[in-house]
Amino acid sequence: MSVAISMPGFVIFWVSLCLASVRGDYYSATSELEALVDVEVLLVQQIELYLQKAEKQQENIKRFLENIEKVPDDLEYLEDYFGNPINAFITIKRLVHDWRYNVFEPVFDLGDFVAYKENLAKRLESADFKNPTKDDLLGATRGLWRLQETYKLPTSQLANGILTPGDKNELNVTLSASDCYAIGCYLNELQQHSYAVDWLLEAKAKSIREASAFPFVSELSILEQLAPTLNQMGNNKLAHRLNAEILEKDPNHQMALKDKPIYETQLAWQRDPRLNVAAAKVDESTKSEDLYQRVCRGELRQSPRQQRKLRCFYSDRGVAFYRLGPFQIEQLNLDPYVAYFHNVMSDDETDDLIEHGMGQVKRSTVGSLGNTTVSEIRTSQNTWLWYEQQPWLKNLKLRLEDNTGLGMESAEPLQLVNYGIGGHYEPHYDFVKVEKETTFGWKGNRLLTALLYLNEVPLGGATAFPYLKLAVPPVKGSLLVWYNLHRSLDPDFRTKHAGCPVLMGSKWVCNEWFHEGAQEFRRPCGLMNDSKKSISFKPIDVVYK
Repeated sequence: MSVAISMPGFVIFWVSLCLASVRGDYYSATSELEALVDVEVLLVQQIELYLQKAEKQQENIKRFLENIEKVPDDLEYLEDYFGNPINAFITIKRLVHDWRYNVFEPVFDLGDFVAYKENLAKRLESADFKNPTKDDLLGATRGLWRLQETYKLPTSQLANGILTPGDKNELNVTLSASDCYAIGCYLNELQQHSYAVDWLLEAKAKSIREASAFPFVSELSILEQLAPTLNQMGNNKLAHRLNAEILEKDPNHQMALKDKPIYETQLAWQRDPRLNVAAAKVDESTKSEDLYQRVCRGELRQSPRQQRKLRCFYSDRGVAFYRLGPFQIEQLNLDPYVAYFHNVMSDDETDDLIEHGMGQVKRSTVGSLGNTTVSEIRTSQNTWLWYEQQPWLKNLKLRLEDNTGLGMESAEPLQLVNYGIGGHYEPHYDFVKVEKETTFGWKGNRLLTALLYLNEVPLGGATAFPYLKLAVPPVKGSLLVWYNLHRSLDPDFRTKHAGCPVLMGSKWVCNEWFHEGAQEFRRPCGLMNDSKKSISFKPIDVVYK
């Protein structure tokens, strides 16, 4: 009884906690999600303690009421009953004392809850807990949408916890009607109405089967979202029909009554083409975006003719130290040059880097130096590692020089990146447009990118090169390298690349960018301008980073 009355106070407390919290940005990296598990364990423990105390109080009151039920209510027996002075005393005591101090005050007094609330607040404060915000929930929803969009995942399949056809849901994780409804609502906020309809329809189907589920979402609530969404997509006929369903369930529903004449008017326009002057808008994706998604899905690959000159081989890269244990090199493309170096790092090294990044990474930004911003173009978290401040990276630094054949004098610090729910990086270039060489000074442009994969990714997360029809899956401990510039040091527009969304698991990588500066004797520039090779891929705006 006390729980039922006290819970609204708990809701107010929890909302105030959320409002006071710092934005967590949990959705962009899985490394930050582990803290939420610890906090949820704490909340479960505290709630269980509170419920145990409340249940004990309820049991006491129930026994009290059972004793009262033993009092006869038949007038014939009351005289005999109260003829016993003990019964008279007990009855008077109940009305004078017990009802007040053993029933009303424990039930209606929130003192126990206030004490519990204060204790919970102190525990959360000591845990330095930053509560997830609506931005995190929107980000997680956007991540699910991106996975659906990129890999063409059916909504019903995803709602039942299956990421690829034929897989089994071994963890038995499924989304409830309430979950599907929330995703549909948030997708509406993100202006992804077609996907919102799919999720709301899934919620409608699940709500019928989950009538006793908690939390419960009513079919009426789903219809309230579904009808206007369908109307916004242009499906006026179905929107009108669902609006009629709302009025059947609630004839006084204000929103449905207001929308009814609007839907009827729109249907009249559809029946008479002369009244329908609205022009259909076609939303076409850019060529590179379409290629990017097809490459990520594996629909577009290099032909056997393109691959016939590629080979795998061992090489010591001219370093005597590696003659007994040469590098394992897999060529992926010759022009521009893209290659895989396998088994570059040990498990201990990759695990140390990931452990270092736990709790240190922050939301990644995009843009030119001095003008960066957080964007959905790149959903990840990262941190920077300076070699001079991290002596334990000395061996890795030397190995990167030996792998690439380039010097580290003009290289950038090592960037450690973690991709979370649907984490991705849309098609972009690593080079920047340098007119007066003010961006990197004497270092010049980014000549080569070295990408270290620190863990295995069960599904998704490949590095895609749309124009090369190439998708490179993450292999733990391996190094992917490619040149961003032609021999003439002009930008190679064929090197546009992207990070495919992570479909399952987490993705940890390290980026190292080698610049032109101090590479004169390691990779001399060409005597002829060879930029014409990629000029046909040049976009209007090439200011990318």
